[in-house]
Amino acid sequence: MMHGIRPSEKSLEELGDEIIMLDEITSSQNVGSIARSAAALGVDSYLLSSKSPHPFNRRSLRVSMGHASLLKTHIYHDISETIKKLKSMGYKIYAAEVTKDSLPLSQVKPADKWVLIMGHEGKGISKNILEMCDEVISIEMKEGIKSFNVAVAASIMMYKLKFIV
Repeated sequence: MMHGIRPSEKSLEELGDEIIMLDEITSSQNVGSIARSAAALGVDSYLLSSKSPHPFNRRSLRVSMGHASLLKTHIYHDISETIKKLKSMGYKIYAAEVTKDSLPLSQVKPADKWVLIMGHEGKGISKNILEMCDEVISIEMKEGIKSFNVAVAASIMMYKLKFIV
């Protein structure tokens, strides 16, 4: 049994230089798993849609092993407006999506300030949002395999953007 108080939401201006952003992820387990990986890798800022499970709901928090509490969290209501604001603040926006034009993750040269957008588990990221992003990136995979679980993909991509230049 645990009792806690949700920390106050942070403004966009209070977030760090490396941000993981979720676009309508529906699984509390994925929200928690991504939070745990972000905390472990030192990506301290977490942006989530108001339509996604909250990282402090019971299941998300349990899956994150409480590490969601180490992240600066911001809940956005309009992804387009949020991306525009982040771009104006100097962030490079990466979208994680498998497309015919996506840049292989091994070729990405990370910016100093970045946002990594992970899409909905089934629908991915919409074309309109992809067009707003600076770069669409994907993880190289064996022929015939379409994608990783979103939490696994987020972990791999955050590690690359954070540590491998």
